[in-house]
Amino acid sequence: MPCPPSTNVVTGKWLFRHKLTSDGSLDRYKAHWVLRGFTQRPGVDYDETFSPVVKFATVRVVLALSWDWAIHQLDVKNAFLHDTLMGFVYCSQPIGFVDAARPDLVCRLNRSLYDLKQAPRAWYSRFASYLASISFVEAKSDTSLFI
Repeated sequence: MPCPPSTNVVTGKWLFRHKLTSDGSLDRYKAHWVLRGFTQRPGVDYDETFSPVVKFATVRVVLALSWDWAIHQLDVKNAFLHDTLMGFVYCSQPIGFVDAARPDLVCRLNRSLYDLKQAPRAWYSRFASYLASISFVEAKSDTSLFI
């Protein structure tokens, strides 16, 4: 799609990794297209950033109260890739996938990508709304604590 005038186009780059097995041998190759979020401009491409980090005092209180509870930890794989973006974000065509007939076109993102300034807030909003839908309430003292 053609980019609207006065809109910033975020560029990206490829990141390549070798995934190894537990014995150290090569399992597979991985490639990620990540955006250069540092090229985004405040007030143009995003309004605010957000980093949902639990307060240390919250961790201490929960651990003190839960001496006989089963405590579990989890990691959401590719968390920032699952969320719908609010507003419009445009990025250049990925290197190696540029349409030769239309090299000036850009990609309008529907979902967030790594290093995008909006990615943490989009993920947190989706996660918090899901927890609210199953009757959890966000604590006023810590946005990372749901009761």
